[in-house]
Amino acid sequence: MSTQQRKIESHTLYSQNLNEERTIKVFVPHSYKSDSPLPIVYCHDGLEFFTHGRVATIANELMTSGEIPPFLIAGIAVNLDERRNDYAMDGARHEAYQHFVVDECMPMLDDLYAVDPNARMMAGISLGAVASLSFMLAYPQYFHTLILFSGAYFPPVQRRIDEEPDLSRLAAYMFIGDEEREAKTPSGIYNFYEYNEAMRDILIDRGAEVDYHVGPGNHIWGVWQKQIPDALRWLGRHIRS
Repeated sequence: MSTQQRKIESHTLYSQNLNEERTIKVFVPHSYKSDSPLPIVYCHDGLEFFTHGRVATIANELMTSGEIPPFLIAGIAVNLDERRNDYAMDGARHEAYQHFVVDECMPMLDDLYAVDPNARMMAGISLGAVASLSFMLAYPQYFHTLILFSGAYFPPVQRRIDEEPDLSRLAAYMFIGDEEREAKTPSGIYNFYEYNEAMRDILIDRGAEVDYHVGPGNHIWGVWQKQIPDALRWLGRHIRS
């Protein structure tokens, strides 16, 4: 089967919560029909998921071949200057960023596309993975299926998740690189390998379904891109079930 032409649409939204404009790119499956609601995956660092992660190209190939069912992918652009403030659980703008996504971004995309309200998922890398977990805690009615790459699960984040008595609603695909015992980030070098093992154990202990993977490489998009096909296949299995 030849691969269908992928379709990516771009939208600009002024956020009252963040007092700035944000771009949201949306991958629309070739089989999309306005009368057939589809699941949707929200990605933090969303434009990088498209450019560095090639998520639209990979999803399109897997959907065309029938390996995964169709779903929408929404990439929310990051404000790099405010990334930590937006994504970190203790970030100065974290609550405002959550309100932007849930109260502004989601309604806009619900108006523009046929979205299945019972099938909203989320994906993130590093601090974006932390943000995804935080959305799961704050909005359990929306988010309980997550793709988490190389999460920056610093001890305070681990303690926060450890406070949850029951996370049986959560299904998570986790990946960490085998060189991330010395993960280089803009704020320093950290042992994310150890942090991810600790988070895996906490989530499993709280009843979450965790599909945990270790692969070659460090804290870079070239590593995460190679994991996206398997992560999307995992997502597809959850959508079909």
